[in-house]
Amino acid sequence: MTEQVCNLPEAFNDGHCGVSIHYYEAKQSSQKNKVRFSQNLLCLLLKGEKTVYSGTGKISFDKSQLMLLKPGNTLMTEKTTVENAYKSVLFFFDNDFLNDFVRINNIPIDQARKATGFTRTKILDKDEYITTFERSLLLMGNKPSPPLIRSKLNEILLYLFGRYPEELTCFIKETLNHHRDVAFKSIIERPDSFNLSNEELAFLCSMSLSTFKRRFKEVYNTTPRQYYISKRMKKAALLLQNDLRPSEIYFELGYENLSAFSNEFKKHFGTSPRGYKPQKLDKAEFMERH
Repeated sequence: MTEQVCNLPEAFNDGHCGVSIHYYEAKQSSQKNKVRFSQNLLCLLLKGEKTVYSGTGKISFDKSQLMLLKPGNTLMTEKTTVENAYKSVLFFFDNDFLNDFVRINNIPIDQARKATGFTRTKILDKDEYITTFERSLLLMGNKPSPPLIRSKLNEILLYLFGRYPEELTCFIKETLNHHRDVAFKSIIERPDSFNLSNEELAFLCSMSLSTFKRRFKEVYNTTPRQYYISKRMKKAALLLQNDLRPSEIYFELGYENLSAFSNEFKKHFGTSPRGYKPQKLDKAEFMERH
């Protein structure tokens, strides 16, 4: 039987909303629950301990700390207190809220240090202000109005930005950039994308041509032309090793004529397509080597 995956915040909501708050309690510990987050999470732990396993590492924290978590699949272990109590307040918020937060509050995310790698979790220590803020959340009742929820989330994020400016700015920048990268890469890495011009790709990405080229360089560390030449040549070599003739593949690879394909191939491999004698590899081995 397939182990159940909990989708959050959808499991808490009757419908989708950009910002929500949930008061979560448990009477027994749990081990490595599978949870899929579709939004960002701010977890204020009030009782117990939590361990989070994500694709970027494992981290544990208790009620003296809070956690910011980016969307994605996560394994979560919850440990109750000796009184069998686990309690937390959970804020969920989408990237539209984050974009508004940055714009309205003039958060300088462009000045954030360059991250060494994308991490999904950020653990920060609480102080007296944050514990007082937690108490204010408990006084709101179980169904606060959406404007009040947004106001309280804006309050705590602004406070965290003032207390932990580097950590919060990096979290926001990484989250928004990662989200943009996923959408950007989904267009760029489509199998047929090398048949489109830069202008057409920029349009599909909802960018100007200059912004598209700049973003491409940031994400792939090369130009669109060099990237797509490399993709074409990898596919060409794979097709040739499977005994297809140059005249049968040049159009599929986006070249208008055989001569243009042959010239590009010779520049890349140092030999003509007809003279190319690759070692026989299966597809997985070929892609790994190239």
